Amino acid sequence: RFKICPRRRMELTIFLSFTLLGFTAGLNAVCYGPQSRVLLLLTAKLAARELNGEVAVICESGAESLCRRFMYGPEYEEKGIDEENKAKPTSDPTLMENALKKANVIFLTGHDNPIDEKARNTLLNTAGEDLSKVVLVSQIGGSKAKGGFFGGGNGIKESEDNIRKACHSKGLDLSIVRAGLLKGGGCGNEADDFGLNKVYYNTLVDVVEASVTMAHDKYSLGADCSLGDTVEMPNMFTQMGSKSSFEPCKYDSNRIVVAGGAVAAALKDGEIEFSIGTEASPTPPSHEDWIEMFDKME
Repeated sequence: RFKICPRRRMELTIFLSFTLLGFTAGLNAVCYGPQSRVLLLLTAKLAARELNGEVAVICESGAESLCRRFMYGPEYEEKGIDEENKAKPTSDPTLMENALKKANVIFLTGHDNPIDEKARNTLLNTAGEDLSKVVLVSQIGGSKAKGGFFGGGNGIKESEDNIRKACHSKGLDLSIVRAGLLKGGGCGNEADDFGLNKVYYNTLVDVVEASVTMAHDKYSLGADCSLGDTVEMPNMFTQMGSKSSFEPCKYDSNRIVVAGGAVAAALKDGEIEFSIGTEASPTPPSHEDWIEMFDKME
């Protein structure tokens, strides 16, 4: 296991690390994952900022305005215009088709929900020749298909196997980013725009959840990564107890860090599968940190 407490670096250093160490810029992407909306919007927002291409996020009909509000705030929502280097929410079939035809990457944010088979087939069959990679955000332990009272048995392994088979039949790379118990996702340190807008916090009606979410975004943004699906999730009683804590834990995952890991996996050559836990840090990993972690894991 490789652990790192990341720190922010200058944008020039990040750009150079991308260029010199094999990362690619200028990628178009489509993001899908209606059952994990917060994680979906975070992934789309970070992808739009880092991929230097066009990023479409597929949403329900009429939800475009709400998506803009969560990602970029009320003032941006009021404009009703998708600016350059911003994720573009859409429910329009024609716009979705156009985005898929020029996509280089598809992000599937399922986490603890299997990706709908019909939706998966539609996305992959509609995509154009430029598509080269799918990045799946799944659950720690998802490859093990545990059944019974303490978790699993929810179709995740079957969904993963089908996605892998579909991708490889089309010559596509599949990278899997695994997350544990999800926490956080908002602005945290407001000086850095790496989370959803602070309006996200206003939707958390449970006082404990809101407190843990905000604290996690301030103090637990480091990454504790391990190759593959090797982290053992505790039973549901231990997980329930963990929900009231923002202390770093190997089976907790901050949504901001998971989304950043998914974007980094999209930029990495070839396939990778890894699990993300938390480490104490006021800032999430930079691209240089992700490159270093990938090198250490492999």
